[in-house]
Amino acid sequence: MNKINIQLCRKTLLNLSVASVFLAGCASGPKSPDAAANVRQQLTQLQSDSQLAVLAPLAIKEAEQAVMLAEQAEKNTVLVEHRLVMAERKISMARTQAQTRQLELQRDGLNQQRDDVRLNARTRETANARADASAARSDAERARMQASNAQADAATARDEARTARERAAESTATAADLRAQIAELNARPTDRGLVVTLGDVLFDTAQASLKNSNSNHLDKLAMFLNAYPMRTAQIEGHTDNVGSDGANMLLSQRRADTVKAFLVAKGIAGSRLEVSGKGESVPLSSNITADGRQQNRRVEVIIANIKE
Repeated sequence: MNKINIQLCRKTLLNLSVASVFLAGCASGPKSPDAAANVRQQLTQLQSDSQLAVLAPLAIKEAEQAVMLAEQAEKNTVLVEHRLVMAERKISMARTQAQTRQLELQRDGLNQQRDDVRLNARTRETANARADASAARSDAERARMQASNAQADAATARDEARTARERAAESTATAADLRAQIAELNARPTDRGLVVTLGDVLFDTAQASLKNSNSNHLDKLAMFLNAYPMRTAQIEGHTDNVGSDGANMLLSQRRADTVKAFLVAKGIAGSRLEVSGKGESVPLSSNITADGRQQNRRVEVIIANIKE
């Protein structure tokens, strides 16, 4: 066999091999019922996935149409194969599109969560800053109030101190004035009070009327009682032993009443004055001598001490 024949044989064998491979491929291609069932199952799985099915409705619809087309019986195996491949591709594209959309939604959700976290953080920071500012303002206002109260307390303390000094000065002046008036009245301090003795020069012998020329001492007494309206007084009339006891008791009472009437006329409330006649029962001296009897003829005004 020459070289030409050998080459022809090899070429023929090669062509036969290619043809046999092609025929074998056609013979082993997917059968329509099984392949169609497979793509239908893939589509059903995708449609049953509630999370993915709603994310690519148009793509799934196109895949469903491709599967329905692939399920149609055709004698042309090449066409059947093509339809099955297209159906699988449509299903794959729909799944990919749905998964991509799912990932996008997850990404958007994560981004939203991140933004929410940041917003919440900023909101908390703002709220905290406002709270701190409000607390600072409250502290400042409280400090101002405390300072104002302290100033007011200091002013009150100064006023009270000034008032106390004024009262002390007034008390000192009043005490000095009281001592001066007591000295003018020749008052005698006792446990019963200040005793002012009005001698018999105020009255004529055996009379209860005041002498007009001798009322100066009574005027001072009236001024004193008007200056100290909280003080009450007891007016006691006294006589010597000349005359009967009854006459002396009546005379001492009338003279005490006369002194009270004078003081009331000078503005002293009668309720502050109590009168009594003692007659000759409380002598200051012996009635044997004229001087002693003169000392016993008197009206005593006992000015009560002020109870603290």
